[in-house]
Amino acid sequence: MNPRRLLPISAALVAIALPLVGCNIDVRRQEDGGKAEVDITTPVGDVHVRTDIDSPDTGLAVYPGAQPLRDGDDPESADVNVGNSTFGVKVVAAKYQSADSEEQIAEFYREQLRAHGEVTECRGNIDFRGPKGDRRPVCKERFFSRGDLHLQAGPEDNQRIISVKRRGNGTEFALVHVQTRGAN
Repeated sequence: MNPRRLLPISAALVAIALPLVGCNIDVRRQEDGGKAEVDITTPVGDVHVRTDIDSPDTGLAVYPGAQPLRDGDDPESADVNVGNSTFGVKVVAAKYQSADSEEQIAEFYREQLRAHGEVTECRGNIDFRGPKGDRRPVCKERFFSRGDLHLQAGPEDNQRIISVKRRGNGTEFALVHVQTRGAN
């Protein structure tokens, strides 16, 4: 084979393999509690995942009497942190269930969310629109909505989201706190 043709192929292989040289992966799982911790460190950024955390820090109180919700083997809570010195995303989420109605839970969280800003409410997705530095949450209603109610408050880089839906004779809800920094 012509040595000139090997040069681009060799350069591409080195470019792909070089970031993996400094990669470190650490996985810890507790068999009895279902908790898992994953830490991935690379030269370009890190990923840290914690599941089934005892007290998820969403910045919101848990609805009185609610119980953590587990769907099969899925964890009921997680804390995920991805980033480097330039940018980052941190998401803390937890799922719960209650015998109370969807409206009772939604009203409780409307009050909770007001401490974090204006509350946007819809049965669809919440997106941010507008010029950079002044983006506002908007509701994107779905024609075929599953009926999940979403409540959101806070700026795009530090928002709290509640998802509420009927489950059997009670209600299922999720608390989510999303923080971002750096590049969009």
